[in-house]
Amino acid sequence: MADYSSPKPIDPIDYRRGYFLRVTCDCGRREILALDDLRRRYRLPGDLAIYQLIGRLRCRSCRQRPVFADVSARPRF
Repeated sequence: MADYSSPKPIDPIDYRRGYFLRVTCDCGRREILALDDLRRRYRLPGDLAIYQLIGRLRCRSCRQRPVFADVSARPRF
């Protein structure tokens, strides 16, 4: 049976309202970003898939792509 409660990379960001994106960069910087805030701040379309959003991310310090990204319902590392 399929598990519809856990987030999938192909889920649109609107489908995971209230969830958080935990991102880690190779330089060691770690961020927790609310999907709702990202959508509003950057005017992202609601049907944008989570994997597409992760592909757009860059580190604030070194400008590299994240080495780890995960979606969760709780904002913690």
